[in-house]
Amino acid sequence: MDLIPAIDLINGQCVRLTEGDFNQVKEYNSDPIAQAMIFKEAGAQRIHLIDLDGAKTGNGKNRQIIKEIKKRTNLKVQTGGGIRTEEDIKDLIHSGIDYLILGTMLTEKFAVIESMMADYGRYFIAGIDVKDNVVKTKGWLDGNMIDPIELGKKIFQTGFKIAVYTDISKDGKLQGPNLEATKNFAASTGLRTILSGGISSLQDIEEASTLRFYGLQGIIIGKAYYEGRINLKEAIIKFKDK
Repeated sequence: MDLIPAIDLINGQCVRLTEGDFNQVKEYNSDPIAQAMIFKEAGAQRIHLIDLDGAKTGNGKNRQIIKEIKKRTNLKVQTGGGIRTEEDIKDLIHSGIDYLILGTMLTEKFAVIESMMADYGRYFIAGIDVKDNVVKTKGWLDGNMIDPIELGKKIFQTGFKIAVYTDISKDGKLQGPNLEATKNFAASTGLRTILSGGISSLQDIEEASTLRFYGLQGIIIGKAYYEGRINLKEAIIKFKDK
């Protein structure tokens, strides 16, 4: 089971939102590169980097920091936020980024994504961000009444293999993840799924790890780490063979 620590970026700072609300921002580290090095030293093999400015506006404001983190740490990097065009995709791939998380493009430019699968599909991860059983895009600000499982099935048929499934209502609240919705998504779509949102303790990770039988591949750890509820090094050692 992959435990994947997260860095969310606003104005070059490591932050966390609560329920995806840009009015509920808490800063944790002003040096995201140093934070990424801490994750590497704790034993992380992969890191989750989200450009929240880019997700909201599409401008890729923190992209240079993301590239620098990849260069400095040489960790596997999965990143999303502000990826809107083929030029964005090429730029990140040419900078060595391992995986690109696509959210807004999946709903607004699906035909374009479909046409790029042969060239770039191996880099793509679907970002399925859900609130009230509706997929949200553009930094979780927009909703268009798309059912997450139906979208998951559609993109699986297109060639996607992996998705990050986030229950926005759980994100940043430290009250536990939505295991049932994550299980249903993974089991119904065929996508290898990375759980995001709500992890608060080692017990949450233990319970979530049982979903590997349904296709769970990894668990993203964010606020629980920053608030001192999870020792990342201990968690990685404990769950590396599960």
